[in-house]
Amino acid sequence: MTISTIKTPAIFAVISTKVEVTVFTMTQDSLSFDQLPGAVMSLTALVKELSREVCELRGQLAALSENSKQSVNFIGIDRACSILGKAKSTIYALAREGKLPAYKDPGDKEWKFIEDELVNVVKGNKSVSKIQSFEDMEANLRKGTRPRNWAK
Repeated sequence: MTISTIKTPAIFAVISTKVEVTVFTMTQDSLSFDQLPGAVMSLTALVKELSREVCELRGQLAALSENSKQSVNFIGIDRACSILGKAKSTIYALAREGKLPAYKDPGDKEWKFIEDELVNVVKGNKSVSKIQSFEDMEANLRKGTRPRNWAK
């Protein structure tokens, strides 16, 4: 199988029944009768591929539109304070530094927050408890002691 490539914007490949690929430009005035079935096969394959891509794009657009339909409920500073357990001044400072997801409309003085994002911040900042479990404490105690049958 041989494939010829011409760098012209209006090109399509014609596949003949002999598994040869011939390249024609859209400006070519005529095709021979023998080349016609290959041209039709090529165009049919191209239409199928374009149809598949259009279906994929429609699916992606539908998914995007469903995501955009979900409304975002903004909360104010008082609710943000109760979620984070911090003072207003601390939350404002964290928002200005970009350490806290916060939004502000141009020309507006009031910060807005999304509750789910603040909850995720709280979940992400959870530190591991420094209190050892009973099993860990018992294992640490046994590290420095002799086994009971040591004297035998």
